[in-house]
Amino acid sequence: MAEVQAHGNQYEDRVIRERTGMSKDEYDAKKENGYTSEFDLASGLVVDYNGSIKTTKNNTICCSDLLRKMKHNDYHLIVGVYKQVGKQKKFHTEYEFFITPEDYNTLWGEMKYDDVEAFVNYVRSIPAGKEAQQSTKSVRNKLQEEVQCKKALFKINPKVDSKKQRRVQCSLHIDKLIDAGIQYKKTAIDYTVVSGPRQFNK
Repeated sequence: MAEVQAHGNQYEDRVIRERTGMSKDEYDAKKENGYTSEFDLASGLVVDYNGSIKTTKNNTICCSDLLRKMKHNDYHLIVGVYKQVGKQKKFHTEYEFFITPEDYNTLWGEMKYDDVEAFVNYVRSIPAGKEAQQSTKSVRNKLQEEVQCKKALFKINPKVDSKKQRRVQCSLHIDKLIDAGIQYKKTAIDYTVVSGPRQFNK
């Protein structure tokens, strides 16, 4: 398991155990697509809702595949917030946002799936290596600006490094979800994971 994912998996395991009585591995084994399933918690499998479990040390919630996220409008977004203290991540707050179909326009604004898909396909088509990363930057930024709706809570985050990474993720902000009136529950928690600060590739 990559260090960058370790604390998230441990927190996910904690949430899944609390809600299902099973470990993350046990629960994943029962899901149709295992750990690659679109949701961490699957409706109809112990719980009656789809759930996405995330962690953050600030206000930003980083989500995975942009296109996959756009296809869903009814799920719980569970976010564990931690503070980095030395080599420990001390989780202190848990937010649970109850995403409903009525929230879709607030989350995505005027973004159209086909337009977003075209942008994602462009990013995926960029050749590997630093040269292509740099030479496509201006076009990539222009296309992203055309697709991104400024009113939307979801922000488009392409990941194009100097190696082979060519994908498009998305992110949200906790305060903006709350300000927009998305229904949520906030709980104080006390949970510590031994894990150093995140390290990123360039």
